[in-house]
Amino acid sequence: MRASPLACALACALLARAAFADVIHIYTRGETFAAIAERYYGNPALEPVVVANNCLQLQATPGLPTGVHLTIPSVGYHRVAAGETWERLATRHLGDPSRGPYLASINGGVFNVPPSEGAVIRLPYLLRYVVNSEEPMFEVARRFYGDRALVQFISEFNHLASQRLLRGQMLILPLADLVLRENAPDSPEAALITAHTAQRQVDRELPTLQQLVTRGLYVEAVALGARVLAHDDLASPQRVVALRNLAEAYAALDRRDLAADAFRDLLRLDPTYSPEASATPPKVLEALSLARGTAPEQSLRPAPPTARPDSAH
Repeated sequence: MRASPLACALACALLARAAFADVIHIYTRGETFAAIAERYYGNPALEPVVVANNCLQLQATPGLPTGVHLTIPSVGYHRVAAGETWERLATRHLGDPSRGPYLASINGGVFNVPPSEGAVIRLPYLLRYVVNSEEPMFEVARRFYGDRALVQFISEFNHLASQRLLRGQMLILPLADLVLRENAPDSPEAALITAHTAQRQVDRELPTLQQLVTRGLYVEAVALGARVLAHDDLASPQRVVALRNLAEAYAALDRRDLAADAFRDLLRLDPTYSPEASATPPKVLEALSLARGTAPEQSLRPAPPTARPDSAH
């Protein structure tokens, strides 16, 4: 795309105002853009983003009068609905299905594995950068990503036939790290941000939960599993993994009643759940049978308290 800088500046400003959960900052004469970036992002190196998002690089003079409204961009969030794929999400939010692998990667996913229903994913901010001179693309990569090697990424994301940039050309630069330091509690995205933070925390805790069960630290596994499940806004696969490990830990501690309760909750989320019998301890299979209603009711009688059995599995 080539156009006059004035036309690009107008388009840039209009697009910026339509973005996710941006903040408006009222400029005070004498402020530096690095200080503004530090205030909102905790990173003064993001100064070029503030400048470019407000098309200030197109001005003849760098100074701004007091009272000018600056748009401070930020990433967005989306709760995955049933049937959504990375390709469809990229088409809707990034404007191109071929950007699906990038969207998957910044969310820790794999392109050919659809995101989990209920998961809250991060959407990068799409910065519209208007080239003000014939600058090399590696300089754009360095300025906005801190890595000159990302020239190829920028070129592919914009479907460019050449890496030569011309004055007035507009680039779309996806920025996945524009996370505001603070968000208004009543903002439209506040709940999604909270859910996204909780789900990422659980992603880090689930491997630890699995390790505790594997190592026979069942009491510790029960404590961690309960803490994980206390989060109200988990994606279904996260809850299934936590419930499975919690059920195994309870079964190993001879609490078949509590293990069966955990399996009942799991089966409500995944009715097809069926572990491999030959690789599953008998106590766990018995608790699962209780949850399915295929075991004698007397099995529900809790066992007397015992020390944690190291050989329960």
